[in-house]
Amino acid sequence: MSRVMKFTAFTIVVVGLALGLGKNGDLFGQGNVVSVSIVDFAFTPKTITVPVGTTVRWTNNGNAPHTVTSTSSPKAFDSGTLNSGDTFQHTFTTAGQFPYRCNIHPSMTGMVIVVEPQEVALIHSLAQSKTFPEVITVSKGITVRLFNIALDGVHPSVVISSDEDGKNPVFGVKPFAVEPGKLTTVEFTPDKAGTFFITHRPHGHNIVTKLVVKE
Repeated sequence: MSRVMKFTAFTIVVVGLALGLGKNGDLFGQGNVVSVSIVDFAFTPKTITVPVGTTVRWTNNGNAPHTVTSTSSPKAFDSGTLNSGDTFQHTFTTAGQFPYRCNIHPSMTGMVIVVEPQEVALIHSLAQSKTFPEVITVSKGITVRLFNIALDGVHPSVVISSDEDGKNPVFGVKPFAVEPGKLTTVEFTPDKAGTFFITHRPHGHNIVTKLVVKE
């Protein structure tokens, strides 16, 4: 099989796996809890964006009573009255926009935007000294599952880093290896926007993929 044919085959395998896994919401975001504070007659933050499967927890940190009441149709959730120190939480299992308000103080409004996790397939080639694609774009705050596979040769200590030399790992991802013919998956949640790198340089492989994180 030619190198081009091998690359095509691996691409189909990786992308096919990505699409298949993407149908199972249980793989992403489960167990994640995002907090919203109720204080000074406002929800803080007012708007949040979370992946499917996230639990949002509201805490009344003020003195006045409030509610967390969905204004969508049908109503998605309703906390009832929350007194000072009380909490309410709801797990979002489907994508969409979920506006809400305080029924006691209707001018207090908020929004939960729920999105599907992002999935990216990355192919590594030592012979060509590059990866495919060479630039990956993802969104801040959204869980990303990165599928890695190698065409040829082992890629030890692949690093997601703030620098091209792989000296400053980011997003809590530890250096990982990618072996030929073996699917390696890495899951992370970018917590800041900017340009980062998926780099192989620590072991002399001059291969760098640009990772662009957008707000």
